[in-house]
Amino acid sequence: MASERERCVTGIEGLDNILGGGIPTNNIVLVAGSDGTGKTTLAFEFLVRGAVSGENGVLITTVESKSKLLANIPSLVFYDEKMLGKQLSIVTLKEMIDGTDKPFGKADEPGMDKIIASIEKLVIGAKAKRLVIDSIDTVLPDEKEDRLNTYFLTILSEMLHKHGSTAILVSKASTAESGIGSVVDGIIQMSNLERKGDLLRTMQVPKMKGTAHSRAKYVIDLTSAGVLVTTLLKGGI
Repeated sequence: MASERERCVTGIEGLDNILGGGIPTNNIVLVAGSDGTGKTTLAFEFLVRGAVSGENGVLITTVESKSKLLANIPSLVFYDEKMLGKQLSIVTLKEMIDGTDKPFGKADEPGMDKIIASIEKLVIGAKAKRLVIDSIDTVLPDEKEDRLNTYFLTILSEMLHKHGSTAILVSKASTAESGIGSVVDGIIQMSNLERKGDLLRTMQVPKMKGTAHSRAKYVIDLTSAGVLVTTLLKGGI
């Protein structure tokens, strides 16, 4: 029998239960969904829970400043600002570009190599076991550039495996529209569901390599205690 995969326990209890104990270590997971579905909050909690448990993390924010990102995330009772710069590093796209030879200049394989080298430098410097890129849409050249997207994700996967790191890539694109869904190791689909006049946030895991997992749809709530996951009751409108 194959040996059990080592797990990166997200610390989000409901998600870990769905995944049978956590994300298989070194997996690259796409957290996809439209605006307001809780993607950034879930990814940030993934990093903070890791910091609490002794696993350093890096967040590369490509669309917001650090202050705006932190201001927009619900207050978490287990988050301490003293984590910043220690167990938790937040780097903007501008800082990443200014710290290198402007790697985002050209969308070709050498350009992708430079991006990976920049990310690897951050991972090594922070001794990071967890990585979040929010959003990956800004980093990848184009949704339709399947060859380059596949090349980037393949090299990123090899780099993360070398350093024993697990990654969450946040994307606005639905998995049906995004070719990267077929390349990543896992997909967490975030959605809005209207029911009886209420707009519910939902989460579903259609794909996760290396583990048996539930494919049911769940309702989530963003609270100061973190992302709460409950079963979506069937029936009703």
